[in-house]
Amino acid sequence: MVPGQSATTTTSMPSLKSSPKEMSSLPPKSQTNGSTPITSNSAVNKDPPVLSFWGPEPIALPSRFARIKRNLIRGHEAELEASWARLITALRKEVSSIEDLGAHLIPSIEFGDLDDSVQTARFGHDLRRYGVGVIRKVVPRADTDIAVRETVDYLDSKRHIKALQHDPACFDFFWTPAQVRSRAHPNVLSAQRFMMSLWETSPDDQLVTRLPITYVDRIRVHGNGESQSDGLNVPPLEPPQSADDWIQALQSSAGITAQVDNGSLERWEPDGYQHAGTYNHIFHGQWEEYDPWKCTSRTSVTTDLYNGYGACTIFRMFQGILALSTVEPGMVRLLPSPKLATAYYLLRPFFTAKNPPPETRSGPEWEAYLSPDNWKLQQEPDSIIHGAVPGHAQRITETWHPHLHLRDSMITLPTLQPGDYILWHPDLPYHLSSNNYGLKTPSGSNSEVSMLVYVPAAPLTQTNALYLARQRKAFQRGHPGPDFDSTGRGIIEEDAETRPGEKEIAEVGGPASLQAMGLAPWEVAGTRSGTPPLDRQKSKGDEDVEMDGDGDSKSLASSSSISRAEAEVVRLANIILFPDRSMLGYSV
Repeated sequence: MVPGQSATTTTSMPSLKSSPKEMSSLPPKSQTNGSTPITSNSAVNKDPPVLSFWGPEPIALPSRFARIKRNLIRGHEAELEASWARLITALRKEVSSIEDLGAHLIPSIEFGDLDDSVQTARFGHDLRRYGVGVIRKVVPRADTDIAVRETVDYLDSKRHIKALQHDPACFDFFWTPAQVRSRAHPNVLSAQRFMMSLWETSPDDQLVTRLPITYVDRIRVHGNGESQSDGLNVPPLEPPQSADDWIQALQSSAGITAQVDNGSLERWEPDGYQHAGTYNHIFHGQWEEYDPWKCTSRTSVTTDLYNGYGACTIFRMFQGILALSTVEPGMVRLLPSPKLATAYYLLRPFFTAKNPPPETRSGPEWEAYLSPDNWKLQQEPDSIIHGAVPGHAQRITETWHPHLHLRDSMITLPTLQPGDYILWHPDLPYHLSSNNYGLKTPSGSNSEVSMLVYVPAAPLTQTNALYLARQRKAFQRGHPGPDFDSTGRGIIEEDAETRPGEKEIAEVGGPASLQAMGLAPWEVAGTRSGTPPLDRQKSKGDEDVEMDGDGDSKSLASSSSISRAEAEVVRLANIILFPDRSMLGYSV
């Protein structure tokens, strides 16, 4: 949060933990030896400050980003230039296919069919292709109605907390009944296990996809359009946006915009995703070999090097939204191309157009501008990374990323009914509409509100367990999630008398929901914190061990086996979250 800014004050964009001027020359939190040398303050300050984030022209970053770009492609320049031409050609076909299929390409499956191998195989195939999927009827209607009703009452007692001015449907609440119930619901946890199982993992990967953890995020609330003099400001429910309405609403000096989560500059940084070479195939001119569903290089990635407000610092496999009310088409749009779109926005900073764009975005002149023949690799890379600035999400714009054809490729989602759960790959560009501004928080009938909660899917890892320990403390104090608390002091506090607590979590989801919140340890048979398994016979040799402690979950029973790497992750997570038990010698 910007120093001196009140917790209830709204601004035109999310607060930063450092000012824009400071961030323009701020080195990452950590540096990889031998990659990007740490320069002195005097050297860093020679770079001009970043005074404006968005505009018709991309901004120049500190000069070290030119070195980062140069190092990423050194020795692969010819391959990269050839791959760019192939990528532009492939994108033209991709966008045409997306435009033809529209929302019909988004796979969906009913929660009750997750045990049907035929249905899950079809769903999994399409999910990997397009990066997004909908699981229908995850939460029963009776449960969503209770969550909405209790949350309306809860919001009614918190009228002093305002929505974000730049996104007036999004509130800095983290422990409302809707959020706590949704995260703890056993069906939500089961859906997350299923979705995370669709990623490609190896026995040596340091993560446990069968043990989802809770990552707290905000809530979105749209009112019914009736003004109340003492209510919270929220936008009204409105008819779904047409494509023309959406385009008009998104027009800015940089054109239509979308955003990508889980970092921005970090995708190019040697201390970010490139620490483990997540995108090496793309930067080496082999984007066809890139697999967006391999998680080996992602588990230890630092996705927030600049302390961005609301920037996710854990490894999450999917961003997700759970609808608690009907969500009509137009509220959520995304670009369903996890492979080609990602390759394009990662490579875009390395190429410049030989001739400027025409005034009209159609016709022969526009096609000539987009042609691969009109683009060349920068022989001496500049410091510009289109749409990326320190501490903010990656922005994708039609001006800076013309080959993505955002007007055609950003498709609207199908109608979501209460209890439907949509999840998408964290590399996908997306946009959430807030509709219009200025009306008041409703109360009374559930039909007066449209409500959805952000519920991403994240596996248990050592890094995620460290975050979970901080998040647990925030829960116990009623503070925002750590990624949303820029001061670390919980200036916005939700009082214990009205917010749901550990008792309510246990009632909704049982032991598994408590474990996901870091409130109860995971049990691994035959292991003991700080010591190897005492009985090698019980651990089935050196390959796997038995896990228990997942409550009533049908996905992970006490007889299911996990790899040695998974067992080690569980052991370390328990030590992190329950050090007193481990010191006393308890098996945690």
